[in-house]
Amino acid sequence: MTNYEYLTGGNVTSSPPLNHTESAMEAPPTALVEWQMWYQPIHGYAAPIVCIFGVVANILNIVVLTRKNMLSPTNVILTGLAISDGLTMAAYFPYAIMMYHVYQTSPAPLSFARFVLFYAIFSVIVHSISIWLTVSLALFRYIFIQCPRQGTKLCSIDRAKITVVIVSIVTSIVCIPNAVTYGLYQTKYSGTNQTSWHLDVKQNTETEIILKKFNFWIQAILVKLVPCFLLTILSILLVKTMKDAERRRKKLISKPMKGSDDPRRPSKTNRTTRMLLAVVILFLVTEIPQGILNLLSGIVDGYFHRVYQPLGDLMDILALINNGINFILYCTMSKQFRDTFIKIFLKDIVMDKRGNYMSTQATRDTDL
Repeated sequence: MTNYEYLTGGNVTSSPPLNHTESAMEAPPTALVEWQMWYQPIHGYAAPIVCIFGVVANILNIVVLTRKNMLSPTNVILTGLAISDGLTMAAYFPYAIMMYHVYQTSPAPLSFARFVLFYAIFSVIVHSISIWLTVSLALFRYIFIQCPRQGTKLCSIDRAKITVVIVSIVTSIVCIPNAVTYGLYQTKYSGTNQTSWHLDVKQNTETEIILKKFNFWIQAILVKLVPCFLLTILSILLVKTMKDAERRRKKLISKPMKGSDDPRRPSKTNRTTRMLLAVVILFLVTEIPQGILNLLSGIVDGYFHRVYQPLGDLMDILALINNGINFILYCTMSKQFRDTFIKIFLKDIVMDKRGNYMSTQATRDTDL
């Protein structure tokens, strides 16, 4: 998701910028700020709706992907991705309700500030896990189709499970500096007895300033730029490999071999790879602009308040949609996922032409 900001607005799913101490009120409202003011009320209703859909969709993903007939290395990683995406959206839902409805115009109590502190830490961890699981997914797929004979051993189910665990542990460790960067602060309103609590970056000492800078570059490089670069390279390699396979298939069409499968039908490997490419490309569409804006907000003076903060809600809703859209991709691009979903949830409604429940043939190594 996107950036950190005060309780009065913004979002909290990546590290704070280096120049966070700037004042956003020094200049008159720009076109982006006016757009933010127009969209923010819409976001307050749209984000919870998307979160509800996304949480339900990811639960359905987990249920379907963990069936015995769906067991495969790819689906193990997709299950881990569904868990991290679902947790991201589950945490954003109460944040959006309280931020945009309950405490939008009223002083924020300490309890809400503590929740935002939890959310600022937790959301960065689970979203970062999603990012690196997506990289792992693309890497597993490339190894599998590039080295079919060794790929079965190198990309086994056990190794996929180990990968999910390692990614979760290492990512949580990398996010420790982000967790210790924040502090809770109290603001008293003059002329009244009211006080409001907010979350801010600790920068009262030289050590805290150094930690803030260190955390920014860790998040910018390891959580945004490096995974986006790796995913871009892997996507190009996967497309190239698919085109090579397509050329070989066309040759088989012109010279069919006796006893071989119909070469006019795209292989199951290519169909699965296309679906996973769709997952990766949609992820890049949301993460690359966010990563670039996050980097510029740290190195260009005033960029955070002029550009990044007004676009924060837009980047959040795009990230939320991306977190919940995989269920639709699986249903539309994978017959096996679709059939398994129908067998589990709709078997009393949907029947085949013979009047029997639709079923999916179980196989030992199967992907979506």
